[in-house]
Amino acid sequence: MNKPLGRAPYRELTPASLSGGILVGALMNMGICYAGLQIGFTIVGSTVAAVLGFGILRGVLRKGSILEVNIFQTVASSVNVVNAGVIFTIPVLFLLGFEENISWPPLIAASIAGSLLGVVMIIPLRKQIIEFERLRFPEGVAVATILKSPGAGVTKSMLLLAGIAISGITAVAVHMGIFPETLNLGKTLGTPAGLRLVLALSFLSLGAGFLAGRGGLVILYGTLLNFWVLIPACVSLGWLPEGGVISSLSSLAHGDEASAFFAKFAHFTSRHVGIGMILGGAVAGLIVAAPALKAALASLREAPDGGRREEIGMGAIRTGFVLGILLLLVAVRWTAPETVSWGRIVAVVTVGAGWLWIAGLVVAQTTGRTDWSPLSGLALIAIALMMSILGTGNETIVAAVTVGAAICVATSMCADMMADLKTGYLIGSRPLRQQIAQIATCWIGPAIAVVTVSVLWSAYAFGPDQAGVLHARAESAGPAALADFEASGGSETTLPAGIPTLGAPQAGALEAAINIVQSGDVPLGKYVAGAVLGLVISILVSPGLGVMVGLSLYLPFMYMIVFGLGGVLSILLGRWKGDRWAEDYGVPVAAGLIVGDALVGVGFAIVQVSSAQFGG
Repeated sequence: MNKPLGRAPYRELTPASLSGGILVGALMNMGICYAGLQIGFTIVGSTVAAVLGFGILRGVLRKGSILEVNIFQTVASSVNVVNAGVIFTIPVLFLLGFEENISWPPLIAASIAGSLLGVVMIIPLRKQIIEFERLRFPEGVAVATILKSPGAGVTKSMLLLAGIAISGITAVAVHMGIFPETLNLGKTLGTPAGLRLVLALSFLSLGAGFLAGRGGLVILYGTLLNFWVLIPACVSLGWLPEGGVISSLSSLAHGDEASAFFAKFAHFTSRHVGIGMILGGAVAGLIVAAPALKAALASLREAPDGGRREEIGMGAIRTGFVLGILLLLVAVRWTAPETVSWGRIVAVVTVGAGWLWIAGLVVAQTTGRTDWSPLSGLALIAIALMMSILGTGNETIVAAVTVGAAICVATSMCADMMADLKTGYLIGSRPLRQQIAQIATCWIGPAIAVVTVSVLWSAYAFGPDQAGVLHARAESAGPAALADFEASGGSETTLPAGIPTLGAPQAGALEAAINIVQSGDVPLGKYVAGAVLGLVISILVSPGLGVMVGLSLYLPFMYMIVFGLGGVLSILLGRWKGDRWAEDYGVPVAAGLIVGDALVGVGFAIVQVSSAQFGG
């Protein structure tokens, strides 16, 4: 049949979707860098980008299609998401006092290399993870719901908007201090502080848990296992961190004492065991999926049927891989001392590429099941591996962190790309075009994130000793500057008025990990024990179970318990009203809960970082 005259081609990969996505992604990147240094975790922002894409392409330009908006949000999230890899690693160089040793070009080059490697190394896993395993990817589902809402009926659109309103209003109230960030139900109910019952006031977590469904129930099991079984067992056996000796959990008081104990225990035991379980579960998933994965790789090598290719071919993947490796080699050679041989540099890059692929598989599976990933923990392991090859002296730390940043950026890109491809799968997009958009723009975000970190350090400093750093700067600037600093309420331990608290908690954890590696006291046994446990239960019980339980041991109780309750709500609603009803009515509301919280978080962060960069 002839194509009707005058009919324009369906819009998808267009200049408007690329340029608009780059602009929005750049703004989100800066804002979320700020937020991540403040709260310790980041927001992917695909849902925010989808909403803005609708507003710009369909509202302002009045010609955007659903698939074009999907490319818009794919590009925006690609430019934005790398900030997680940057802020979890590079700030540690400032905290360790290596500010004068930093060379920005190789750091940017390494981050770009990681971004490119993350994209090309995860593409072969798309079919296995999305079409065969059919992982949920809560944020991907939320974005697809947004994209389809105008054509899915007025009712679903209204439900989506209701979810956005509820979550957004609550998030604004939390940011402004009107609502508390957490609800201590244990204190309200009069239960012992050792029976942890602190819930985050996070509709984002609740919505993500609802979309995860039964995966949320597993997270709930793991969270309760950690706090109500593992911790009491360790207390009774005396397996506690130094300085954490208590007579019993019932002796803890509600408030700062309980929070400090649980945080110390998490760093001492459960985080290490949890990371090990995640790795073991991911390896088990790879073993189980090996036949299907082999077939998926073969399909990338074969010529497309009918001349239409659905995905990037192996030739392009190899080219991207080689370019990324070469760029990483240059960055490591640039930052490593001259005493480090080319042999060790090649070994570092080779081991880093292998770990990158494993870590990419891990985060793709964890985000596919829960929308959460152990990114910072994987970065800790990556830098420990690099230091074991380069040496543990101070002179090699910059090079080790450079490779660690590349690996962390790559793994964050793996998770984001797979979630975006899930969205495309749900709305009928062609994977090839999303993959082209990701590869074409993946180099932009790293430079923005690295520069933003530098600007924030210059403007506010960050880290556990933020006030001390600013006080030292004022002191070195002269008596007048010091007097102004103290007049505004600042001291060696107190920030002056108007300076935001940027604790950089993930960088602080990485600093502690580097100190542990340098001291030789690496908790290898806990990682191995967790890996064996995750491997066994994933193979004997269910693929992915080790990853889910491990993730619940790794991440904070207050968010994971809310996530788990969202999964329980999904199951109960499906049994009460039917799975179809829960899908038609529950999913739009849950997607709205994610979008509203994310919109407010990004908005507040962009305002703050803009004031920092432009002297507001």
